[in-house]
Amino acid sequence: MMKAGRNKVMKVKTIKSLCGMLAMLAFTACSSNIDESTDAPRFYNVTLTASMGDAETRALSESGNVITATFAENDEVKVVKADGSLVGTLRAKTAGANTTLTGTISGTFNVNEVLTFRYRRATANYDGQVGTLDGIAANQDYAEGTLTVTDPNTNPLTFESSSVTLSAMQSITKFTFPVKVKTFGIAAVGLVQNIAANGAPTIGAVTGTLAPPYNSVVYVALRNNIKPEQKLAYSFTIQDENGNWYIFTKQAKLTNGKNYALNIALTPLPALHSGDAVGSIGVVDWLPAIVLNSTTAVALMNVGALCPEHYGTYHPFTNLPSLSNDWYVPTQTELEALADISSSWGAPYGVNGRTFTVIEGKTFFLPAAGLDDGDDDPSDYWNVSTFGYYWGSTDSGTNPLPCFSFSSANCAMNSAYKTDALTVRPFHTLSAQ
Repeated sequence: MMKAGRNKVMKVKTIKSLCGMLAMLAFTACSSNIDESTDAPRFYNVTLTASMGDAETRALSESGNVITATFAENDEVKVVKADGSLVGTLRAKTAGANTTLTGTISGTFNVNEVLTFRYRRATANYDGQVGTLDGIAANQDYAEGTLTVTDPNTNPLTFESSSVTLSAMQSITKFTFPVKVKTFGIAAVGLVQNIAANGAPTIGAVTGTLAPPYNSVVYVALRNNIKPEQKLAYSFTIQDENGNWYIFTKQAKLTNGKNYALNIALTPLPALHSGDAVGSIGVVDWLPAIVLNSTTAVALMNVGALCPEHYGTYHPFTNLPSLSNDWYVPTQTELEALADISSSWGAPYGVNGRTFTVIEGKTFFLPAAGLDDGDDDPSDYWNVSTFGYYWGSTDSGTNPLPCFSFSSANCAMNSAYKTDALTVRPFHTLSAQ
């Protein structure tokens, strides 16, 4: 039974960074209520002057290929130790290019200890972008700087420098497409989807949904966790305002802290029908799919996903998704047949899962999305990136029920409780043209 031996893994939904931003912070500090005992934290009331470019309000603005930003009133700069522990929060007193940050730093510090000054939005999430500079400014700003403590026994603390520079921790790319974009999904090795409060990244696909009226110019914040930064293959899944789908890859080197402008040419996926060759890739009733056999196609994405590497939404068996346009949740027999298809474990675009080869050169990918065990806590999941669990529609009358699962070792039918929330990969019966 699948419950045994689960490893609980946090699933985070994805972060963004602030591009083209330099903030100079000059310290003028005084102390109060200092406890001279060895182990007690010391408290430092800190005032800093700060600068973030020439704009008058905190926003991302474009001039040529340069994107700059400024503070808004009450913007926060977190001060953290190397272990991620928070030792202070500084706030901007006023909006604008120049401001004053005030707050308290508390803790015990060592000689040569490095403190990180971190400015970012609360979500720390690169997934769910809206394709605009304003959206990135509101949701994905992220910059960091460091100072080294040189004498922890003075009051105020003595640093190696009286100023700290906050540098952008992401790139921002301006994509220009020949169509107006409704949704997009991007995957690549080392692409950061989310950053935890302690700075730990989660690797995964980044997606976005634009608001009407849709635009052919799309701004996307991307953070690459590969060091040193290098040219990578980026996988794109695009849907335009008319429902056409486009899937393509592009080689690019995106360096954190820099901005780019890319023009993208697109060819829409063709419609699929019965009689099309096995392994043909195209669109069936508004979804990208691959022909699995003479009568059936399988979607290239999970329910709720915007690209093949995206996990999508999780559903308990008691509330399987209601699909439209003749898409359906596969039967147990259809899922069992997947185990007979040649497949290999890997992370072709940075997300663990299995690639199934329908015929040579024609494949589809199932991400190892783990599951939600129904504990009413949407922030944590089981076996994310190590196992994939997929529901079928067949109710055997037992609890737990059969489900399709895989890991790096193999594919097999497994079991899950009806209250467990699993991912779903839809199937479709092909019709004549």
